[in-house]
Amino acid sequence: MNKLNSFIIAILSTYLVLPSAYIAISQPIPNQPTSVLANNTLSATQIRQLAQAVTVKVLSNNKGGSGVLISKQGQTYTIITNAHVISNKGTYHIQTPEGKTYTATVINQGNSLKGNDLAVLQFQSQENYQIIALAINSNLAENQEVFAAGFPDDSKEIVITNGKISLLSEQPLVGGYQIGYTNEIRQGMSGGALLNQSGQLIGINGLLNNAILNEAYFYQNGTKPSAEQLQQLRKLSFAVPIQTLAKVAPNLAVIPPEWRNQQQAQKLPVGNTFVDKVNNIAEQITVRIDSQNHGNGSGVIIAKQGDTYYVVTALHVVKNPDNYQIIALDGKQYVVQQSNIFKSEGLDAAVVKFTSNQTYTVATIAKYNLYSSSKIPWIFLSGFPQEAAGKRKLTAGLRSYNRGAIFIRAESLDYLNNVIDAGYELGYTNLTKPGMSGGAVLDALGQVIGINTSIEPNGIGEKQEIGLGLGVPINSIFGLLTKSGLKPEVLKVVTQAPPKLTETEINTLKNHPLFVAQKPSQNATEYDWLNYGNQLWRLEKYSESVAALQQAIKLKPDFYEAYFALGLAEYAQKKYPQALVAYEQAIKINRDSDKVWSYKYGILFYLQKYPEALVAIDKAIEYNSSDVGFYLQRSVVLNKLKRYPEALVAVTKAIEMKPLFLGYNIRVLIRYRLKDYQAVLADLNQAIKLQPDDADSYSTRGDVYLELKNYQAALADFNQAIQLQPDGAVNYNLRGIVYSELKNYQEAALADYNQAIKLQPDDADNYISRADVYFHLKNYQAALADYNQAIKLQPDDAYAYFHRGIVYSKLKHYQAALADYNQAIKLQPDDDFKYSLRGDVYSQLKDYQAALADFNQAIKL
Repeated sequence: MNKLNSFIIAILSTYLVLPSAYIAISQPIPNQPTSVLANNTLSATQIRQLAQAVTVKVLSNNKGGSGVLISKQGQTYTIITNAHVISNKGTYHIQTPEGKTYTATVINQGNSLKGNDLAVLQFQSQENYQIIALAINSNLAENQEVFAAGFPDDSKEIVITNGKISLLSEQPLVGGYQIGYTNEIRQGMSGGALLNQSGQLIGINGLLNNAILNEAYFYQNGTKPSAEQLQQLRKLSFAVPIQTLAKVAPNLAVIPPEWRNQQQAQKLPVGNTFVDKVNNIAEQITVRIDSQNHGNGSGVIIAKQGDTYYVVTALHVVKNPDNYQIIALDGKQYVVQQSNIFKSEGLDAAVVKFTSNQTYTVATIAKYNLYSSSKIPWIFLSGFPQEAAGKRKLTAGLRSYNRGAIFIRAESLDYLNNVIDAGYELGYTNLTKPGMSGGAVLDALGQVIGINTSIEPNGIGEKQEIGLGLGVPINSIFGLLTKSGLKPEVLKVVTQAPPKLTETEINTLKNHPLFVAQKPSQNATEYDWLNYGNQLWRLEKYSESVAALQQAIKLKPDFYEAYFALGLAEYAQKKYPQALVAYEQAIKINRDSDKVWSYKYGILFYLQKYPEALVAIDKAIEYNSSDVGFYLQRSVVLNKLKRYPEALVAVTKAIEMKPLFLGYNIRVLIRYRLKDYQAVLADLNQAIKLQPDDADSYSTRGDVYLELKNYQAALADFNQAIQLQPDGAVNYNLRGIVYSELKNYQEAALADYNQAIKLQPDDADNYISRADVYFHLKNYQAALADYNQAIKLQPDDAYAYFHRGIVYSKLKHYQAALADYNQAIKLQPDDDFKYSLRGDVYSQLKDYQAALADFNQAIKL
């Protein structure tokens, strides 16, 4: 789990906030315009008595929540609660209304990170407890009165609040939340009942109002609410509709049959899934490129200008002098003239032109940040394998690593876990075979994000390559397209990333007939099991992959390739010790394998065992000194060890071998650490020359100019970064800093900080920056409000307390200023200026001894 998700889960445990992750579609709720009440309406007193009788406490080792009694069979009681209430490992107990405690067993558990924030527990008791009726036909409507019950952490007694439904979201929020209501919900009431006026259970409380992170309000399809929608959502508490129980616990006896039928009806029909749609797009835009002497490759129709079509492919497909022809979807063949082949000098990419009066589909190019998501996305690869006799193949996999774009303000470099050469900045687990080079790499909407070019050099396996596929990002070839005579305006370009796949869509993908791996027969060979495990690994079926690979090793105990693949599968499950054991065994069998040493380096690097990682990558270089990626990896680990001069030597050697965009970015970070700013600028200039449309490079160079106080140059770079990436909040913040330095507070700096806050309202730094501007404008009340918000978002920020104290001093609120200076000094006790200003406050309060002590401390510091 990455750091973001770890942070979100910690927040969820405390504030009931739900993070954005892979998510599933919840049962839709009919959104009716008028209130519909059941005939058997209960009084408020009756509903409160009922809620008190059916609501229990759910207790674990270090947290608690609420639950609802929904079923009794013999002496077995069933309760429902939130999945995030029982997210911690350990023993669970149920405390019933009269105070008795029972040990509980988790029967079913959804996943709050994936869209179904419900869980089912059971306990045994001879006591007779009341159970709640489920609202089978809820007929929910806005303005309908509802009651919410639960046990807040700050109260020993049950709390029951009444309010009204204010929103029925057609698209569920993360966790399956759809029912928004005005009732007050406090921490600890998660898992408690939401009841209608008939005393029926319509939902489970789980998300209180004003959750800290905006990710709590993402929709399940990955889209984000507008600023206006977000403001409305934040005002409400939310519950998961009770119908979602059919998804989490479909076999539970209490589930009405019609709910099960509705769940079945929601399944996507075969042949009409998003995978089929991507496959159809891929079929339309993928062409075969045949040669007389060098086999076949693949290509993508990227544009049409008049009667001329432009096809992007891998350079090595059309590199050698030969007779080439393009075979389109309709079977028509087009001879390619050598003058219509445009080759890149630094990338494994080429553009091929052909003329036709036929109409062919043109690809949509995805020109968005491929690496902004915290969740690695599924992608698709389309091409014509040589072994398939002209039949196109689509494979699925996960994008594996990013290009390692470097920000000077970043604390560390991402792990470079594979070879990066010839512009191969895309890595993915998709199966790629000879002949598929030049084919399209597609996102989940069938938009082209790159060109497939290769499998990792020195791939492993006699009958099947084990390792990642490699590709060139589509963003890298715009210069080549211009060189071929294509006008940029004819390209079909999108800048919006597709929504994250839901859990249902991911399951559909993994089990789609296009990608199903056939289990070997009983008399299968070790290679059959290896290839089977390899395919399972690529589909994220890791435990099954491990079992298959262990079977291969059983048949051949010294099976080097199987041990290597086993390491990949164990690593994917975050079983790092097991992965290391597998790699060690592979090294024992084949010690001079640079590839395995490189992967061993990756695990050691991830585990922050940097000296051991350095030894491993040096071994890889010993056995293969021509691999550019190994020197980049060496520079990264030396950077971690703060051995900057040696890191500089390693990355410089890599650049001399191959002047890659990534190499310059790594050297930027190292030279920045060495404070060689002019060299940093030179490297950034080279990086921008290689990829002139990369917003991050301009942003980074603007950072350097800001450091050098060259504000006009910094302003130009941040302008360019914003033009290329208009939804990047950090660039507005940085440009705001430049405007502040230029004392253009009112018109420019303030506008940029407003935009940064609009794009990223949960970033405390944005509020601090705007507060500083308000302070310069002497708008102290506005500055105070922003410092308050910053402290709310980031309560351990000494800068915010200190500057809020300055504002309070300006307003002559000396006691408030004193409290803020005390907190700032507590958080950052080594700053003389803080003592000096606190001494001024003590002087204003005529506490001269305290003032003298602070001035003495300031002088001492």
